[in-house]
Amino acid sequence: MKQLFKLLTLAIIGVSAYIILGSSCIPKTSIAVNGFLFGKPFQTTVDNNLAKLMLTNPQDNEVVNLFSAYQNKPLNTKTLSELTANYSADVATFYFLQKEYQDTENKQAQDLYASYFEKLSNNENISELNSLKEYFVAFVPGLAYKQDTTTGANFSRQRRLLTTSGVANELIETGEWDLADDNASTVSKRLRELSEIHEKIIVVSASKGGLETAIALGKILKPEETKSIKAWISVGGILRGSPIADNYLTAPKCWFAEFMLWTKGKKIDIVQDMSYKQRTEDFKELHFPDNMKIIHFVGAPMATQIDKEIKSRYCSMSRFGPNDGLTPLADEVTENGIVVSEIGLDHYFRDKNIDTKTFALALVAIKIQNGN
Repeated sequence: MKQLFKLLTLAIIGVSAYIILGSSCIPKTSIAVNGFLFGKPFQTTVDNNLAKLMLTNPQDNEVVNLFSAYQNKPLNTKTLSELTANYSADVATFYFLQKEYQDTENKQAQDLYASYFEKLSNNENISELNSLKEYFVAFVPGLAYKQDTTTGANFSRQRRLLTTSGVANELIETGEWDLADDNASTVSKRLRELSEIHEKIIVVSASKGGLETAIALGKILKPEETKSIKAWISVGGILRGSPIADNYLTAPKCWFAEFMLWTKGKKIDIVQDMSYKQRTEDFKELHFPDNMKIIHFVGAPMATQIDKEIKSRYCSMSRFGPNDGLTPLADEVTENGIVVSEIGLDHYFRDKNIDTKTFALALVAIKIQNGN
């Protein structure tokens, strides 16, 4: 008992220090902005005057020079980390979003998404809905999707909306605390079965389910086994693990992690399984089929508006640049994937309209997949 008490005490001290130090990245100043993003009016607060200019006056010399200085650098976590260090988190976030939007296919998808969401919200008739009924939608849930239904990782609202609209769908039941590779095998097995029944399949994954889907589609399934899978929508996909996991693999935070997992009857291997260092290397070995459209739905919170629930985690990853509270934004994206983003939302996508927005993403997927 004394040993357990000592372990718990050390863990509390370590995590308390982690929280205190991890909260230091939140900006002390907040600048109100009335500008434009993705061609539409946008109001927010930002942490830097350059970030404000990026929304209000993109032709300003300071903004032009920024994009010119970084034009030959890859749009990855290393570059965004450098931008964060040299300027601010919000500058790096807007650089990422605006650079992605400059891509023709990304712009088309982002604009379609906004249009579909508006039409769905206004109950307008959408002709593409009939096309969506030709598809079967398979959902891959996130971590602890049964234990904590408040996260939305079980896709219950989206599934209900699709069913009501006459779109066939199902949730692929994975082990909510199982290792990613084990769940990837489960996902692969079910997708093989579904491919024998349905000619057109859209796979939608959330969070850790994105990693499991990536392994299934990019490693386990053979190209001929994925011909029926026309699109994969990754919502907040932790495709390359999370730096949070690596943080909890070193003392004293690992003691806290082991204790908390022990109280749930779990082991530290679930944390090791999501190691950012290891999963980033593993991801390089994945190869996705060319016939399948990949759409990444990325939540991009503003540094001045970080929810207290994710503040310590967000700040603990600040050296990696913009993140959603669990993983760096640029690491949610595959090389040829299409990016659709929601500014202001973090990893949990807590939005009263998130079910409708996911529906809009499905419509985007079939529109793009059909080449229209």
